Amino acid sequence: MKNLFVAICISFQFINAQPQANSNIKLNGMVGIYYKSILTEAKPWVKGKDMPWAAYETCIVKNLNGYKCKSNSISIYGSDVSKKYEAKGFFRVEKQGNRWWIIDPFGYRNIQVAINSLRPGKSETNKLEFDNQFRTKENWIINTIDSLEKFGFSGSGSWSEDELTREFNKTAKFPWTYSPNLSFMNGYGKKHGGTYQLAGNTGYPNQCIFVFDPEFEVFCDEKAKNLEKNANDKNLFGYFSDNELPFGIDNLEGYLKLDNKADAGYLAATKWLDQKGISTDKITDKIREEFAGYVADKYYSIVSKAIKKYDPNHLYLGSRLHGEAKKSESIITAAGKYCDILSINYYGDWSPDPVLIDLWDKNAKKPFMITEFYTKAMDSGLPNTSGAGFTVNTQTDKGNAYQHFCLNLLNSKSCVGWHFFKYQDNDPKAKDVDPSNTDANKGIVNNAFQFYPALMKLMKELNDNKYELISYLESESSLVKKKEPLDIILAIGQSNMSGRGEIPTEDAGIMNDVFLLNRDGNFEPASQPLNKYSNIRKELKIQGVSPSYKCMLNLQKTLKKPLGLVMNPQGGSSIKLWFKPGKVNYDATIERAKEAQKHGKLKAIIWNQGSSDNKDAKADNFETYKANLKEMVENLRKDLNEPNLPFIVGELSERADFIDFNTIVVRKIKDYISNSDFVTAEGTKLLEDNIHFDAMSANMLGERYALKVLEFLQKKK
Repeated sequence: MKNLFVAICISFQFINAQPQANSNIKLNGMVGIYYKSILTEAKPWVKGKDMPWAAYETCIVKNLNGYKCKSNSISIYGSDVSKKYEAKGFFRVEKQGNRWWIIDPFGYRNIQVAINSLRPGKSETNKLEFDNQFRTKENWIINTIDSLEKFGFSGSGSWSEDELTREFNKTAKFPWTYSPNLSFMNGYGKKHGGTYQLAGNTGYPNQCIFVFDPEFEVFCDEKAKNLEKNANDKNLFGYFSDNELPFGIDNLEGYLKLDNKADAGYLAATKWLDQKGISTDKITDKIREEFAGYVADKYYSIVSKAIKKYDPNHLYLGSRLHGEAKKSESIITAAGKYCDILSINYYGDWSPDPVLIDLWDKNAKKPFMITEFYTKAMDSGLPNTSGAGFTVNTQTDKGNAYQHFCLNLLNSKSCVGWHFFKYQDNDPKAKDVDPSNTDANKGIVNNAFQFYPALMKLMKELNDNKYELISYLESESSLVKKKEPLDIILAIGQSNMSGRGEIPTEDAGIMNDVFLLNRDGNFEPASQPLNKYSNIRKELKIQGVSPSYKCMLNLQKTLKKPLGLVMNPQGGSSIKLWFKPGKVNYDATIERAKEAQKHGKLKAIIWNQGSSDNKDAKADNFETYKANLKEMVENLRKDLNEPNLPFIVGELSERADFIDFNTIVVRKIKDYISNSDFVTAEGTKLLEDNIHFDAMSANMLGERYALKVLEFLQKKK
């Protein structure tokens, strides 16, 4: 993945992420955080390609501006004890304010930090070293957990020594949480036949799981009976049902191409198409996506029912989604419907992608954990030719990569933890191993069970500080506070205020002395897309260049003072959602505007809306629309205690069907709303969708908004 390169000495930097749709920039994952960036040389993994080494911007704990390392007091489960909630005896999840948390059995807030594959390797080297150092598994787990707890870990993930952990917990002062992987589909596949080993996961015929077999539900119920013995174990964190199942848009044709036309999967796919009245030659990607969600929903409904039937006390953690499945709205929606926590195995990006996180948050409506990620260091002496993670040079680089990735996770209010992959390195001499685990430095210990000191020092620093770091990330920077009180602009309306045009690379930087209200009610250095924090917006991936961008830049350039921006538009929204208290967009905007007023004074409202209402509004020559708009402005001024707050409305585009709206509603705004004015859309152009302004036109409108705001400010002098 390419970087957005800037000088290391800059005090705040962009974090790399996947491109936003229709955009040529990278979204900023650590937006608004002041820190000194370092560059880490790393080699990405792309299947079937030998990728070049490149430099990646990296954020580490010690380079966060104004942050002082200080670990919280923690419970026996590694939880933050500074605030206590109802103790229910088992782990659960709750959303408190804007942030999701795990609540531990005692009622304390928890971020789960665990290690995958906590088990000794099986190679001859591993066995020899194990016998020399530990002699018994009991000695090994006592010594290993003691070390891991000192490094800030509190549990184990998939493919770990669960039975041994249960025995350890019987006498342990500090218990170790564990999360068994039940492998429902994998287990049924072995019984059914037809599965095969792939690198990292199990393969199925045409990559289609056997979820439609009537016997699968019976199998799950029978297997889940074994969970009854765990139902009262407070140290059990939760269950995974499988690993990296092949959910995706290829499922539909995969089932349709099964050789056995009596197969339950083939019959289910043909029936599904028939019920929708779709022939095989009319299948589109939208249909494929919908069917993928149907498959996932079927799977999650069966396995979650079985788990909760026999153990209702513990969390269901999902199936460790990976690859394209983690990017599918229908699959994420299905997982969120049944899982307590969405589990994601994440490779390919140096930083977690804010667009993906936004997709998980909006579609699953549940918290998430990253349940696999790692980097491989060349100073381990291993070739590192296998495995999907980035390759770096040293264990220090590996530790910095860990801090960078996890800081980005902590910056998401939906992330409740991570499971690092994994405990021990691959041994190239090992036999009969997964093709993805042959020769890589994935572990935190080598094949002689020795921890990597440089790596563990950096892991411990991040792990020990995770709760203080959350507090730091959610607090307003002292550098921003010094700029207050701010003069603030409120930007609202629909998609042409949100912005849909591509954000040029040259406009992707931090805006000089312009600050954006974030979701915590604080101001941070502003950068595009400016509508990322709207509490009513659509998907992050479609947010583009807003007129507010050039408006704020030009205002700041002229006024030469710090300015604040509150963005809260929503694409496609009607005036009916805006014009008075009790309407969802009005209430959401008042909430954010009042938060902003704690940091400064509102100076103007800029508004662009109307295309959703234009057609119906013509029925009474726009009289009802104008009355609603007038009522909205009166209500905003009253509720914000700003009776003369300037209101500036923008024209719709120059499309022929918008001429009447522009003429009657916009250009005559002064006739029916006091202290108001308008900006023209003359000379603007639309994107190919014939709805939204392109980036240049949005900027043109922004410049016009700025001129009008300045006129009002001059009048007050």
